[in-house]
Amino acid sequence: MVEGGLYIFSNFYTKEAMGTLRPKSSEYIINFSNSTTVQKIDQDDFMIPNHKFEFVDLSELFALVSGYENVKKPKLSIDIIGVLEDFENVKTIETKFGNRQITKFRITDGRYSNKVSVWGDLAATTDEMYAKIKDRPIITIVTSTKLQIWESSVQISTLPSSKIYLNLENDFVKEMRNRIEEEGYKSTPENIIPSLVETSCTPIIIQTITLKELIEKNTAADLKKTFLCRVKVSSVEEEQNWWYLGCTKCYGEAIKPEGKYKCSNCAHVMPVPEKKSNLLSCNLRFKLVVLVGDDTEALNFIFLDKCVKRIVGQTATKMIVDHPKVDTQTGYPKKLKDIAGMELTLSILINDDNVSLKSQIFEAVDVCYKISELSSPSGAKHPASSVSTFT
Repeated sequence: MVEGGLYIFSNFYTKEAMGTLRPKSSEYIINFSNSTTVQKIDQDDFMIPNHKFEFVDLSELFALVSGYENVKKPKLSIDIIGVLEDFENVKTIETKFGNRQITKFRITDGRYSNKVSVWGDLAATTDEMYAKIKDRPIITIVTSTKLQIWESSVQISTLPSSKIYLNLENDFVKEMRNRIEEEGYKSTPENIIPSLVETSCTPIIIQTITLKELIEKNTAADLKKTFLCRVKVSSVEEEQNWWYLGCTKCYGEAIKPEGKYKCSNCAHVMPVPEKKSNLLSCNLRFKLVVLVGDDTEALNFIFLDKCVKRIVGQTATKMIVDHPKVDTQTGYPKKLKDIAGMELTLSILINDDNVSLKSQIFEAVDVCYKISELSSPSGAKHPASSVSTFT
């Protein structure tokens, strides 16, 4: 088998995953037996993504490492994404394992920063890739990393299973690039929280508030701020469309005012096939209207694409394929209906309407889980807790 190839596996068996520093949070692994057959398929399948990651935000790393039961051998290895800065060219150093190649750099999301050490052949490969990359900033994905605390900061190291991608062409990289451009990211030390770089790695905690307190977050000082709310979903509004055609440039919603699909945010015009059977090749994204509540208030939330993908564990395109009513944006699939009744901790972004119009309809941009909830079915509180993480 060749990495990146498409195959059909038959007559295999599964068992519980064992060991530490696992690259995925699944509790089960696939095993081949003497009767297993592997058939290569030459045609492409756009429904299967070329890459799958389970990212952890840089802001969560310190709390994650602090909670390890076995610091030297944690259960999971970690995928991270951020901007590459302060790259050091590859060099050879003497270690207790003999001479090894190493390269180092800093990875940041504009607020948090961590040092990364890349070892072995991957160090030389990364050095070659970096020399060829011209576009800046360089959005970097590092998979299967090992974390440890050293001098009050989280240090990131690669493992034999690690991979590094620079400016990978996918939605995760595009989304981060758009975000840092909107926020005016600059490659300067002033952007980085000093306590995380020099002395302490205690992260800034995003405030958890009630829905009643959320209503009051409507001043100019609150704009673009993020808050956490613990809520229970009362109902999903099935009269509203559950997906939309997303702009390929900025991820705004595409509309068709004059016979052409144009982004309502950046006015980018997109060539979209008219036949609905070809719609699946487009950039479809989730958008749900739900009623949520806590002990203090009940409000309408809009669950955006990343939030819904975390909950249901698949893309809008894949859900349309699984759903018999491909030609309609209504007729809700069962997985979306099942969100009603879930208890979730949501990341809420205060937008322009919340401030200028005092709108009480809030956007849930993400749903938060602990890594232990993702990797341990016994700790799950609802069906969403055991799904894979998207970013």
